[in-house]
Amino acid sequence: MNTTNAIIAIIDRFQSLYEWFLRILGRVVDLFERFKEFILNLVEYVINTFDNEEDAHNFLKNYLDNEHSFI
Repeated sequence: MNTTNAIIAIIDRFQSLYEWFLRILGRVVDLFERFKEFILNLVEYVINTFDNEEDAHNFLKNYLDNEHSFI
């Protein structure tokens, strides 16, 4: 009877650890999904905002020239 209780206790411990592991893994995956959505929205914004590569280049040049003003 003591052996059975010990085995059940060990299984219960491992189940708890496994549940915590899955919870943490789920949060990490959720963070990656949010980051992916942010990047995709940013790319979509850039594509919709600038009509051609020259506009994007001028924007970046202007930003780099005035970067000290933003800080």
